[in-house]
Amino acid sequence: MNRRGGIVVEVNAHRLSAIFLAIALAVTTFAQTSTPAPANKQDANKQEDGPLRKLSKRERKEKLAKLDERLRDFVSDVEPIMMQPELDSFLLMENDAQREAFMVDFWRRRDEVHGTSSFRDAYYARLEIAKERFRKVSSDRSKIFLLQGPPAEVTRVNCDRLLQPIEVWRYEAIKGLGQDVRMLFYQPRNHNDYKIWNPIGGSMALAELSSGGSVAMTPTDEQAARRAFESNSPYSYVSQIQLGCKDGDAVVKAITQMIQYRVDLLRVFEPPPVNTEDMNKVLRTMVISNPQAKKLSAEFSVRYPEKRGSRTDAQMTLLIPRDELVASVVGEGEVYTVDVVGEVLRDDRLWERYRYRFDFPGDTKGEKLPIVIDRLLRPNEYVSRIKIVDANTGAEALVENELIVPEIYEPEKVQLAAATTVPEAKAEAGTTVAQLKNEAIVVEPKLRIVPPTDEVVNGMQTVQTLISGDAIKAVEFWLDGKKIAVRRSPPFSLDLDFGNVPQMRRIRAIGLGAKDELLTGDDIVVNAGTDPFRVRITSPRIAPKLVGPAKVEIDLSVPDGRELESLELYWNERRVATMHDAPFVHTVDIPASEGVGYLRAVARLKDDDQAQVEDVVLINTPAYMEELNVHLVELPTTVLIGGKPSDKLTEKSFKVLDDGKPVAISKFEHVKNLPLNIGMAMDSSGSMHRRMDEAQKAGAQFFQNVMKKGDRAFLVAFDSQPQVVQRWSTKIGDIHAGLAKLRAEESTALYDAVVYSLYNFLGVKGQKALILISDGKDTASNFTFDQALEYARRAAVPIYAIGIGIKGNEMDVRFKLSKLASETGGSTYYIEQAKDLEKIYGDIQAELRSQYVIGFYPPADVKSGKWREVTVQSTEGKVKTIRGYFP
Repeated sequence: MNRRGGIVVEVNAHRLSAIFLAIALAVTTFAQTSTPAPANKQDANKQEDGPLRKLSKRERKEKLAKLDERLRDFVSDVEPIMMQPELDSFLLMENDAQREAFMVDFWRRRDEVHGTSSFRDAYYARLEIAKERFRKVSSDRSKIFLLQGPPAEVTRVNCDRLLQPIEVWRYEAIKGLGQDVRMLFYQPRNHNDYKIWNPIGGSMALAELSSGGSVAMTPTDEQAARRAFESNSPYSYVSQIQLGCKDGDAVVKAITQMIQYRVDLLRVFEPPPVNTEDMNKVLRTMVISNPQAKKLSAEFSVRYPEKRGSRTDAQMTLLIPRDELVASVVGEGEVYTVDVVGEVLRDDRLWERYRYRFDFPGDTKGEKLPIVIDRLLRPNEYVSRIKIVDANTGAEALVENELIVPEIYEPEKVQLAAATTVPEAKAEAGTTVAQLKNEAIVVEPKLRIVPPTDEVVNGMQTVQTLISGDAIKAVEFWLDGKKIAVRRSPPFSLDLDFGNVPQMRRIRAIGLGAKDELLTGDDIVVNAGTDPFRVRITSPRIAPKLVGPAKVEIDLSVPDGRELESLELYWNERRVATMHDAPFVHTVDIPASEGVGYLRAVARLKDDDQAQVEDVVLINTPAYMEELNVHLVELPTTVLIGGKPSDKLTEKSFKVLDDGKPVAISKFEHVKNLPLNIGMAMDSSGSMHRRMDEAQKAGAQFFQNVMKKGDRAFLVAFDSQPQVVQRWSTKIGDIHAGLAKLRAEESTALYDAVVYSLYNFLGVKGQKALILISDGKDTASNFTFDQALEYARRAAVPIYAIGIGIKGNEMDVRFKLSKLASETGGSTYYIEQAKDLEKIYGDIQAELRSQYVIGFYPPADVKSGKWREVTVQSTEGKVKTIRGYFP
């Protein structure tokens, strides 16, 4: 026996030596790392920014005891996979309806993490097995089973003389630990359940496995074990496990591995990490009070002004004393910001949730600020719960009231014989369906295209029309000057694919008579940008046979704070009217002998010689024909000499190559004194929380220094989605007020922000630039990077991308920001803190004020829709410009 034992010890000496050395180290190493780290370091940092506080153990116990049994069972069942912030949030819910909604979202987050649609079902199936096999769901074996799944192999070791009852579980792989992983569970003395072995105690931990039997040179108590190992005694105990126990080698392998895993071992008990930003987003739509918050006063009233379809408008008004709020001040901008979170409950169930933000300028009149909320509800009894929060101080009011929503009966409306059925939501478009219906009761044939509800149109959309009279028998649909379909029976509508990214598209619908003669029609332009200065001749749009007196109607949009100088109407080149005030309607006598002609409306603003917009409509065309668009390609170009922009070059200094072939320069300007059109897209996701104040101040300083008379700007903020917080404005105070509204929360939709921001430049002429500020990678966009890049190429607006705190090893993020900038003729900057923005704003301004605009016409045989590369060469300096264009 001794001889055989000696041989084994000799063969396994290196392994056993490693075990004892590791055990000695484990006493200190594991002790320092035994506290489980947060499953996601970034999430851990952001927990403090969440809307709910962390509970103490006593508070958790008290709140659990107050829950309904069904909800307590839920907490017990999911305890192994529930993160601590989730548990605290669940317990802080104020009613069961909120908890029900939270439970639904709990499983949705797991589906996203695991890439499934039924994680809940799979988990409960596993839970049933765990309840059958193990004494408690909270036991170590049960938790490992629920978190890691069933093991590939289980070895049960019964060696009473040497060991307590032991199970060794082998997994093919465990994330964070590696391949072929073994875990050792043992039943401690005087216990009736198994626990996972923890090497934290060194030799004492190994002695925990001992049965206490009388075996030669086997430690029989913890003190003896400590002395044996501290004196570096022979490897008797481990070797005897190998020799004296069936499957003893499996035990030794498990011990060896678990000591190796000592740093990460307890991570196997951590719930799978979920997106806490996403969780906080859900919580922010729930009415949960903050006991520590200062209280606001609020006067509540409700009225039911109208019916919309089968629903009634419940219009709730809350009046908040102005002197209880604190304004945010950035530069010249002063804004009161109020957050509103609301719930509507029916039969103790959460019927709907909503969330609004109200911004009031600092100079708003009145002692009380009105918060008006409209909800469309079916007639019934509800409970409304509304939380109002001052975004700048956290002061809040919670208002709860019953809503008895009545049925509203309206007189029967005029029905259209051949009209398309239009969804109720369409009534919110620029020209409402109600207005179109009122127009349609006239006898003469008339066709109108229903404007889309969405400002940005992409993907599959239905183009709908409203028809009046009996003469129209068919409708032709045209897209961008080409006929694409004919509909010969109502409803006269067409499904169109507008592509992945929004592009300016022109839609025409032409009404045809019984013999396919052209009677009337309409056209609209979608994705035309957000420039607030616009003019459009609304009627007539398509008129094949117009003679004599014709009523011309014009829509005009003037930017806030600006005044109209004049609106001129022309028949061909003859001015027939000058208008200064609405309504813009004039009757034009169309001569019978002139044939084809055109109406032209031209609008100008006061105190701005360059602010002019126009619209043209062709009249009495023999037939609508395909259009040939020949457009000038303009290249905003900067030349750097010695790292600084140069403004001394002439047209002879440049050469333009279109797909590698030289082309003639048709336009050349140095635009040093032209007005600037600047957009700023500011990252307002949760990760910007600690930088937002600095970013707001730096942004305010940038616009203060850059914007001059005639310049204008807009501001987009983006978290999980982009939104315009300030439309185009020439006033610095407006931009500052927009910056004052920014707050950091939720995730990052960077690519969506690029597309949405560039969309605002559609139709804008002159010098343009987009400044894009972000501190991280995209986590929430609907558009892909490739789609955003394609849209940036089409927009041809220089992008100045500024990355804040983006590490050098984040290569993918840096590559994509640099690509967006280089393809559009902009630049990329990387800084560590938002306060460093001031250093680079000067460089951007210098470039924008010292650019050349070089224009050329593409060759006649160029096919539309295909990207063409452009190169601009200069006799001196480094050239920056867009890399190409789409014909």
